[in-house]
Amino acid sequence: MSWQRNLTFPRRAVLLGAAATTVTSLTAVGPAPARATQPTGAATPRRASARRIVVTGDSTASTYAHADLPRAGWGQALPARLHESMEVTNFALSGASTKSFIARGLLDAALAALRPGDLLLVSFGHNDEKLDDPTRGTKPRGEYQQNLRRFVEGARARRASVALVTPVERRRFATDGTARATHGEYPAAMLDLASDVGVACVDLTTASRSLWQQLGPDATLAEFLHLAPGLHPQYPQGVADDTHFAARGALTVAGLVLDGLVERGVLPAGLVRAAPTDSEGAILDSMFWPRTRPTEPPRRVTVGGNSGSFASVQAALDSLADGASEPVALDLAPGVYREPVHVRAALGRVEIVGGGAHPRDTVIVFDRASGTPKPGGGTWGTSGSATLRIDGPDVALRNLTVANDFDEAAHPDMLDRQAVALHATGDRAEFSDVVLLGNQDTLLLNSPRVGALARSYLRDARIVGDVDFIFGRGTAAFERCEVESLDRGAPPVNGYVTAASGDLSLPFGFLFAGCTFTAAEGLAPDSVYLGRPWHPSGDPRAIAQVVVRDSWLGAHMKRVTPWTDMSGFSWRDARFFEYANRGPGWQVSPTRPTLTAAQAANFTVANYLAGPDHWAPQRRGSRADTCPEGLGR
Repeated sequence: MSWQRNLTFPRRAVLLGAAATTVTSLTAVGPAPARATQPTGAATPRRASARRIVVTGDSTASTYAHADLPRAGWGQALPARLHESMEVTNFALSGASTKSFIARGLLDAALAALRPGDLLLVSFGHNDEKLDDPTRGTKPRGEYQQNLRRFVEGARARRASVALVTPVERRRFATDGTARATHGEYPAAMLDLASDVGVACVDLTTASRSLWQQLGPDATLAEFLHLAPGLHPQYPQGVADDTHFAARGALTVAGLVLDGLVERGVLPAGLVRAAPTDSEGAILDSMFWPRTRPTEPPRRVTVGGNSGSFASVQAALDSLADGASEPVALDLAPGVYREPVHVRAALGRVEIVGGGAHPRDTVIVFDRASGTPKPGGGTWGTSGSATLRIDGPDVALRNLTVANDFDEAAHPDMLDRQAVALHATGDRAEFSDVVLLGNQDTLLLNSPRVGALARSYLRDARIVGDVDFIFGRGTAAFERCEVESLDRGAPPVNGYVTAASGDLSLPFGFLFAGCTFTAAEGLAPDSVYLGRPWHPSGDPRAIAQVVVRDSWLGAHMKRVTPWTDMSGFSWRDARFFEYANRGPGWQVSPTRPTLTAAQAANFTVANYLAGPDHWAPQRRGSRADTCPEGLGR
């Protein structure tokens, strides 16, 4: 993007030089204050001391990914029905029987996760019944009971409690409307084994069949995964599934399981709470769908180092097939990757992870500016200058640095010296524990076209730049991020943090919640604007929307009027607001538009990110997150 040409002060170049050394020095510049307190409504984090339920089972209990929403398993729904002192870790695997679960090492993993006093739930049967499959089928009075005994003995060895749960009944009705039994001898075999070894057993088979009978063929449709075409973005063609649950049904069955545990004295009644209200939104809000199914981890591809499958990040990406449904994680060995990188639009569900102890240990860096000549003629332009461009959906970056080390001072005659570090246009992008380094135009959050929804979630990230260094028409929520302004050495205007250009048709643009706005050492006080409204090509519908709330503002920020005009467009016509900020860069002023508490309730991370598909990455790591540690997040 172009910055106002009437600014005549010289640019302060920030040259990375030897990338590893300079990244280290930049990340050390200027002490940052403590993280701002979290805004009201932030997800409740997990507590290491909480009592935990560990779930083992099959697809009816498992945790599903956002791509599967509103499909859910009852294990995924348990946190919504439990007191906040309880947490759930779900190892249930789609398609698993007792036999295949053990063979895949998941019993060992679940037992390793158990702590003294935890409760192990064991629920299998659907796939043990498949006797024609030698990898899964077990006879009910033989291997099935033997395998269940291994679960019980393993939990006891770890001084944990254990309860068996018979398989939930499918939605099967006879022609006269009678709910049918479909599990043969397996429920009775589990009940008998429980009696033999002296553990509680919840007869979920009988309880669920009784409920399906009470509801009848029509009302049970809402409990199972029956969706008309076009009703949910994840199922555009619709779906009819009489085995697996929609979120509503998962909550219902979770309630049956917990009621059974209370009846058998396994859990006190006070730990069970009522289901969320009957509205679809409240039901979906009560649960968490991770990026990937936790017990079906992504394929991992190693990059760099002495043993990487690929020497460069781009080579690894080029090896991936377009349109593949399998999630992939690129594991980057610590080091510097000097290359431009492009995640093409046909790739999705790709995660790029730095392998070091700190984001600065793994660096993707290049040195291209808007005015840099292209091979074959012309220049790269602002969007083309990016070190890393992401056009595919559902892409995540974790624990790495992305930098553009274009040396402005070495190119004094170049007119367009904007140099983007990260350019994202794909929807549902996640950036956590990343450092983004540049000068002007560090981070471009865009969309494939005007009016299209492209959401990004940045958590615990650090973004460094000087002029318009967070800009574009995308929708983004920044949570617990550090936003650092570099010193251009030219007060009274040392730069601008944002230059949003969201289309008027979109209700949300950029949200900064619980962030810290810091400055490089020596930056003049009262010299940096929070933002200005960018109207690309003079587009009158590009009405910037930026909210800064519950954040700490350093002394370098403009205090009386933190917003300013751009290219003839007034900041007063934009959608700029603050709420509950603090720090030396904040003060009460009639030229600081401030939300009321009632208005601020609408400007939350959840609302910015939800969209039509109910995306909620901010719930990762909260009580609603049932993923085992390190899986599915």
